Amino acid sequence: MASSSKRRSASKQENSFDDENSDDLEELEELERYDSSQSLISDSDSGSDSEISVDDYALADVINAEQSDDEDLVHKSTKNLACYKWEDMKNYAAKREDFLGSAGPQLGARSVCDILSIFLLFFSTDLMKNIVLETNRYAEKFINSRVFPPRSSMRQWTPVTLNEMYILLGIFLLMGIIQKPTLRSYFARKRLISTPGVGDIISRDRMELICKFLRFSDSSSIKDYNGPEKLHKIYPIISHLNKKFQSLYLPSQNISVDKTLTLWKGKLSFKQYFPRKNSKFGMKVYELSESSTGYLWSFFVCTGKNMSLDVLSVKEGSNKTTAVVLTLLKPLLNKGYTVWMDNFHNSLELARFLKKNKTDCAGTVNLREKGMPKKVKEGKLKRGEIISQHSGSITIMKWRDKRDIPFISTYHTDEMKTILRREEQIKKPVICIDYNQNMGAVNQIFETYLSEKKKMHKWYMKIFRKLLNAAALNTMVLYKQNTGSTIDLLAFRITLVEEILKKFCDAEKKTLGRHASDNTVSRLKGRHFIRKILPRGKKSRPQRRCVVCSKRGKKKDTVYCCRECDVGLCLDGCFEIYHTKQTF
Repeated sequence: MASSSKRRSASKQENSFDDENSDDLEELEELERYDSSQSLISDSDSGSDSEISVDDYALADVINAEQSDDEDLVHKSTKNLACYKWEDMKNYAAKREDFLGSAGPQLGARSVCDILSIFLLFFSTDLMKNIVLETNRYAEKFINSRVFPPRSSMRQWTPVTLNEMYILLGIFLLMGIIQKPTLRSYFARKRLISTPGVGDIISRDRMELICKFLRFSDSSSIKDYNGPEKLHKIYPIISHLNKKFQSLYLPSQNISVDKTLTLWKGKLSFKQYFPRKNSKFGMKVYELSESSTGYLWSFFVCTGKNMSLDVLSVKEGSNKTTAVVLTLLKPLLNKGYTVWMDNFHNSLELARFLKKNKTDCAGTVNLREKGMPKKVKEGKLKRGEIISQHSGSITIMKWRDKRDIPFISTYHTDEMKTILRREEQIKKPVICIDYNQNMGAVNQIFETYLSEKKKMHKWYMKIFRKLLNAAALNTMVLYKQNTGSTIDLLAFRITLVEEILKKFCDAEKKTLGRHASDNTVSRLKGRHFIRKILPRGKKSRPQRRCVVCSKRGKKKDTVYCCRECDVGLCLDGCFEIYHTKQTF
């Protein structure tokens, strides 16, 4: 009886799991193949035990494809599969398309050389005013619908201002540089872990309240909303930044299309499941970036099998990975770009379509797709050997390293080049060298300062912080293009945070944050006068924590403060100690 009860319980749990994740598994079967090179090498949410060197992105793709024998992963459409006539490379005459684009900063970003001014092109005043409006609207609705205890921090809420919202962006960027486990950790008073700069800018309670009420859209007006239904809480930010990223910059000839995973374990209808990652659940974002700088030019969030894609550019029945690429790439067609992709996105159908539209593509490919040349697919190779065939301008080649690594290209030949790896000269195909240079090299640097890795209660806040980091990186790319500077990413982010806080922190209004009691000696000089704390909001007799008592481990509130220093102090003794002793 006990064993049968356990079996029934396990069966119920399994069925429950299947019901909750049915949409995710359907999307997995239709869109997802095994992880690209970044999932083994440079994905911040997943570790790797592989011994592959950092630049072997091509080999990583092959390992991912070989880790499963599930034929359902070979999801490329065969309805429109043309007859490909495969020939040896002797008569191959295809060439790379001439680049016709005017790469670099565009429109109002061309002559801007100030870091903060460039950043404000992305996070403009109009966008921030809308965030302020929606945040205050939600806060008012929330507070008016509830009754709070007398000492609740909710009673201290005042409408957030535009300056405070920009300060919040600066602190979010700072959190990417100074990594701490929780928000409250940034306001800790212990010297070993303290971050005094944050407490001087804004108080902990104010920061928590703004983060709690932060909103980007009005949920009551969802009937008038025209974007993706599942993204209505963050779509104004996605739409605005997508337009700004594309209008202010044009990438150079080499661009890459890839997907990234933002970790999320909570309930979410479009949460993706990646069984072979350490972090198995998250939100998937498709991105088109410039290969040389990492500039994020176009992106969209994957919301499931019913998401809107540009399928009008290809024939009916084409696979969704082709539609994903064309949705990102459509404005750049017929300009001579070269798109670098892994075996999740590449296909014979896509390569032929892009070449007809004067766009090259190259990268790894899955030889299990139907239509692949039999000679290349079944050829047995020794290490260092290569085999290749072409059909028109499309080349399929396979090179043997530790494993067989298949490639597809619309302009590469099977030419080999000698390089130095671990003090040893080896020969590699030129396409393999180019692929390693143009896929994922920038992401490893960028992911060092991600702030969206922190645990959060709202999925759209993860997306917002991800886009904020992307805007910071794009700001650096524009700044370097306009000034010729060689500043590194860390120094740039610190400078950006400093300029945001310097401009939007009112120098005269020092009551935003808690003042450190021992970071200055100005309190020991000049004339100081004690007064009662002025009433604020609904409090007729407000109090503050005495800084001297707090320094000595006591929690004592007082109605008095220093008029010049603007800190809480007890009338009896603490006022004198604070202004006569440097350490107390």
